[in-house]
Amino acid sequence: MRTRRPATVWLEVALLAFLAIGGFVGGVAFVTDPTGASLGAQLAWLDRTPVSDFLLPGLFLLVVYGLVPLLLMCGLVWRFSPGFLRRVNGRIGYQWSWAGTIAVGSVLMIWIVYEFTVLPERMVLQPILLAVGALMVAIPLLPSMRRSCSAAKKR
Repeated sequence: MRTRRPATVWLEVALLAFLAIGGFVGGVAFVTDPTGASLGAQLAWLDRTPVSDFLLPGLFLLVVYGLVPLLLMCGLVWRFSPGFLRRVNGRIGYQWSWAGTIAVGSVLMIWIVYEFTVLPERMVLQPILLAVGALMVAIPLLPSMRRSCSAAKKR
């Protein structure tokens, strides 16, 4: 039997997809060209950071904003919970992907605020990503998504 997902779940999936696309594009670009030139980034932007090129930020983008959102999307849509993730569900009372979206949204907001403080340039994507992160944290707190992602709910 198929269970309908509320619109809030699909909105969260759309935000995760947007983030994943950006994570893959930016991550692959920085990993393949750590100078950042292919994206118009400048190594001078990193002067106030602990890294000297864009390789580590690229790997971070690729994993945290590329791969993790894909996994979270799958968890929200198919509600799978292998082994240790079932224990996470039991501890928090919600499906692990519900908590994961809040975590990734929080990390995204922290990352963007960090960029605001250390990067000399402002990019049009920064406020957009800040808003995406805020929505990723807020949407799971809505009643319809909480009900949908409750660990106690029979699937």
